[in-house]
This record gives sequence, structure tokens and C-alpha cells, in this order.
Amino acid sequence: MIQESQLNPMTDPQDDLSIDDDEIAVRRISHRDQTFDTELGRRRPTTQAFLQNGRDGLTSVFLLTHTTPAEVAEDGKEEYLAAVRVGILRENGLGIVRSPESGGPGHCDITGRKTRGRLVRIVMQVEWVPGYAPPDEPD
Repeated sequence: MIQESQLNPMTDPQDDLSIDDDEIAVRRISHRDQTFDTELGRRRPTTQAFLQNGRDGLTSVFLLTHTTPAEVAEDGKEEYLAAVRVGILRENGLGIVRSPESGGPGHCDITGRKTRGRLVRIVMQVEWVPGYAPPDEPD
């Protein structure tokens, strides 16, 4: 068995496989961490929105199976909520682990090295949570 200290965050992110690929992870996004993407024709989070503690650091998210968008929004100052399927994180070489002790029910952390390429692919697939989306017009 591999010890946690032996994991290479670039190739072996911690991952809780009891979290299904179809679960939805929600992240709070500030107004400065979203942009209008002319190729997509809509607003999306910037790659910086999914960097919290550096490229190898943990990034906080919440599983909607254990909380509601309103509960997630009320615990932070960020205006918007972005949703991504857990499977998309895994398809891009990242993992996800539960961490309720640091954020309450449904709190998880995205693990692994958050390279620019991985984050670009992820933010292109993110959807805004209804009622917590930025205006969709260009700046």
C-alpha cells in the first residue's frame, strides 16, 4: 500500500473513490476570477479561480449531494458559484477528498498538480449554478 507521503502530486493525486464521477462539485468564484470567453460566447471562471493554495495546494469545493447552493454561497464573500462534475476533475488528472472538518458537510478538496493546461480544460466545462451566475454580456 502506498503511504500518503509517497504520493507524487503530479501523477498520483489523493482521490476518494467513494465520491462518484457524476457528483457535482461547486466552487465559490469572485467577480475578478471570471471572464467573458469570446470562443465560448459566454462567461466562465478564469484558471485562477481553481487555484487556492498554489499549483500543488488543495482547492476547496462542496458536493451538492451534501449541501445546497444557498448554504455554499452564504459561507463566503464570493458572488458566483461554478459547478463541475467530479469526473471532469479526474479526467484531467486531479483527485478529490472529503474534508468536512474544514468546511462543514459536503466540503471537499481538489488534489493534485493544477497545471495551466488542466485548469483550462476544466474551466471550459464548468457551468454556473442557476441564481449564482455572473451577467453573460461581454465587458
